[in-house]
Amino acid sequence: MGISGVRGIVGEGLSPEVVVRLAAHFASSRRGRPVLVGGDTRRTGPMVRHALWSGLAAAGCPILDCGICTTPSLLFAVSRREEVAGGVLVTASHNPIEWNALKFVGADGFFLGPSEGADMIRRFREEEPTFVPHDQVGSVRTGPDLAEEHLGAVVGLPWIDEAGLRKQGFSVVVDCVGGAASAPAPQLLERLGCKTERLYCEPDGTFPRGAEPKPANLGDLAARVRDSGADAGFAFDPDGDRLALVGPGGEAISEEATLALVVDYLLARTPGPVVVNLSTSRMSEDLAERYGVPLYRTPVGEAHVAAALREKGAVVGGEGNGGVMVPALHPMRDGMVGMALVLQAMLEAEGGLGELMTRLPSYDMRKSTVPADTWNEDLLLEGLSGRFGEGKLDRRDGLRLEWGNRWIHVRPSNTEPLVRLIVEAPEERGAKELEQSVRDVLGGSGG
Repeated sequence: MGISGVRGIVGEGLSPEVVVRLAAHFASSRRGRPVLVGGDTRRTGPMVRHALWSGLAAAGCPILDCGICTTPSLLFAVSRREEVAGGVLVTASHNPIEWNALKFVGADGFFLGPSEGADMIRRFREEEPTFVPHDQVGSVRTGPDLAEEHLGAVVGLPWIDEAGLRKQGFSVVVDCVGGAASAPAPQLLERLGCKTERLYCEPDGTFPRGAEPKPANLGDLAARVRDSGADAGFAFDPDGDRLALVGPGGEAISEEATLALVVDYLLARTPGPVVVNLSTSRMSEDLAERYGVPLYRTPVGEAHVAAALREKGAVVGGEGNGGVMVPALHPMRDGMVGMALVLQAMLEAEGGLGELMTRLPSYDMRKSTVPADTWNEDLLLEGLSGRFGEGKLDRRDGLRLEWGNRWIHVRPSNTEPLVRLIVEAPEERGAKELEQSVRDVLGGSGG
């Protein structure tokens, strides 16, 4: 159990028995009130979902099953319904196809926080779940159409000029990796007047490219955009909360730029605080300085960023993995919101997406991993301080060291058994030097 829920490989750590017990412990805190259930398109989804139904119902919790839906659609729906006590998403997000997961949502439409999640796992490990008598077993009913209300709310945001976008009629290609966004993402684009070509939008859960929407996985989308002469390409992850872009010439753009583009657009119109995590590019930090507003950093994890968005009254925030968070709709990652705002920014820029990219600060970021058994935080701090000086230190989530506009963040993954290494500098040479220094100190070859 981490900040991102309970994940495992199906047939190994994630079994029907585990799902039933976790579901029952979650249900015990819902006090007999209904929950929404949905998830992505993985072929293991029906097995996990049926085990989830069993655990929830056996503990007395009514279920409104929404079938295949994006993560932001379900979060938005829970936040708007007083009659439901939360929700559960069956999705492993960006993890490979053999993984699946349960993401538990509170009645406020936010993922369970660290303390609440830790308490549920403690009960899972130490206590047997309580099941109700036959006449108190929860029912399973078909839930509402989450996509329709979610997309309507996105289009209704104050910055979105639906009529103007329909008149413009951008030509776009959308790649949904066969995941939960396969139907709603093209629907949103067509509602906004886009001439839309679909790529990997059959919701069959086969994931014909890597699940993460990062440049290395977007070769087919880039080729389609280039060959068709489209204005842009949009790529989602399997549960639809992360978004990456392809430029009009077919250049796959780092997912870090998605958030920065939205930050730039919104701060120019609605200045206010920004919240990002410790691993997110300095682009958003520089933009906050440009518009004279504060930027706050949190540990990695959507729940951490969401909590800070509320606490700071932020206008925008998110994570550099393509996760855009706009509290005016709901302060969780939302690929649909990101796509609509990028289109609106393109509409208002004479040169479209290409011009927008030139407005962003320029950095070279390198993301890689090192073996988990090499992790030694104190050794790393001592070695890097000896090479680069003391630097600005943050130990809230692994180790982050910053020297002006250069920084490194090294942390054990929340979702996989490895250590993530992210470095950023204004130039490629500086980023490579930082990355190699970390590897030299830890002695790991990484990947």
